[in-house]
Amino acid sequence: MNDAKTAAPKMHWTSIDVMRPTQCAVGFLEVQLKMQELRGRAQKPDLLQKYLKGHPIPAVLGPDRRMYLTDHHHMGLALVKLAEEWDASDKPAAANPYRDCCFQVVKDMSDRHEMTMQQFFAKLEGQHLSHPFDGQGKRVTQIPRHLIDLVDDPYRSLAGLARKAGAYEKVPVPFTEFKWADFLRDKIDARLVCPEQMAQAIFQTVQLANGPSAAHLPGYHGGRPQTDLPTLEEIHARLTKRYGADDSAADLPQIGHYRTSDKRG
Repeated sequence: MNDAKTAAPKMHWTSIDVMRPTQCAVGFLEVQLKMQELRGRAQKPDLLQKYLKGHPIPAVLGPDRRMYLTDHHHMGLALVKLAEEWDASDKPAAANPYRDCCFQVVKDMSDRHEMTMQQFFAKLEGQHLSHPFDGQGKRVTQIPRHLIDLVDDPYRSLAGLARKAGAYEKVPVPFTEFKWADFLRDKIDARLVCPEQMAQAIFQTVQLANGPSAAHLPGYHGGRPQTDLPTLEEIHARLTKRYGADDSAADLPQIGHYRTSDKRG
């Protein structure tokens, strides 16, 4: 018997209440940036809905008929927080634009009624669809039930933003950003991994990512001349413009393609 139905992925526009995480941590800074982006889209009629339909959240439909996210946890949590923010305001609850979302069912396991949730999560991990590690990269025995219970991994924010600054390539390897986050934990001072110092942390990450110690990581494209790497000023400028707020957006221009007129030694 097949582990799952093999039909083409199906799109579902439904309540965010059906979302369930398959990991324990996210980068809170990236969630904040995503919230800012989605708020902006919600200012215009139908723009947010159009965006969400164009960027469906991939998920496994579980035995309990919940949507277990296999990616885009940052966007999922941003929607949850924005929906709660709206409900806590004096705005009409029925008009909450964040209460529904589009999901792409990449695997349907809703017919596996005999499967316990422990077996279900074991199956997901065996297929590289879950990441049971906390905000320090340590393995845990249980994944939170709700996205709102996810914890912060600052190095996940750093890894995600550094990729968009060109530190490494986006590749179809599960949990690539977490692999880079784990690599950076003992190399980048934790005091730098905060919004105020993030440009410096990204600059150091780009330097590390260009060296041989990172060669084993997915998306590595190091060994480039120092003159092709972005300066701290370039990185800071792009953070100021809030590049990298959208996990689904195109990356920043590749390193070396946004050179400035400064002299580099």
